[in-house]
Amino acid sequence: MTRHWTIQPLCFGWYPYFEKSFFTYGRHQGVKMASPCLGWLLQSDDEAILVDTGPVAPERAHPSHSKLSRSPDQVPDAALRAVGVEPDSLKLVVLSHLHYDHCYNLELFPRARFVVQAEELKAAVDPVRAQRSTYEFGIPGLKPPWLSVFDRLNVVHGDTDLVPGLRLVLLPGHTPGLQGVLVETRAGRYLLPSDAVPLYENLGSVGDDPPIPGIHTDVVACERSLEKMCGIADVILPSHDPEVMKKPVYP
Repeated sequence: MTRHWTIQPLCFGWYPYFEKSFFTYGRHQGVKMASPCLGWLLQSDDEAILVDTGPVAPERAHPSHSKLSRSPDQVPDAALRAVGVEPDSLKLVVLSHLHYDHCYNLELFPRARFVVQAEELKAAVDPVRAQRSTYEFGIPGLKPPWLSVFDRLNVVHGDTDLVPGLRLVLLPGHTPGLQGVLVETRAGRYLLPSDAVPLYENLGSVGDDPPIPGIHTDVVACERSLEKMCGIADVILPSHDPEVMKKPVYP
């Protein structure tokens, strides 16, 4: 019997004036938008798994980071408790990739193991120059947050079944080792693609040529990952689109 999960988007802060072209390559230069930093709580029966842990706190952000606004109820532990989950009860946390806005706050999960792709670890310790600040690589006095849980990393290689009903899917392009999570729900297969699809616009519409993410390491890989996603998922939930927050639980 297939195991079914629910998906709750959790807002861990907002970019109030984010450059939209960072999400849509070659489009919307100079256009600013309010964009949420999302994590995802997956639940089935009495099991809960978190996907992504949010950005660095605004007061600790490096000058190279985009301006972030975060209220007390958007700190990850508070956001989880608001939906009835204690952070120290989580045993598995999936890190989609290791950019600073997706993998901070790891100290809030003392019992968890953190699942990351091998290719993403390689990218994080030797990033392309354009993404060094996003990985927090080579910044004096600053260590990437995932180093603090190095002894609790579960490293996987490519598409992998995580637990019944959840499958990790390698989606390179935005970064070399970005992974999404394919979720079996009672309404079909939902995909959490992280920044492989930041906005619904990246999925396109009938007759439209959808833009790849504006931040990327490989244009061709981005396009192939989109083809892969559309072939395996019934529904795709973007990582930074405000429209996602209009529904508290999926499906």
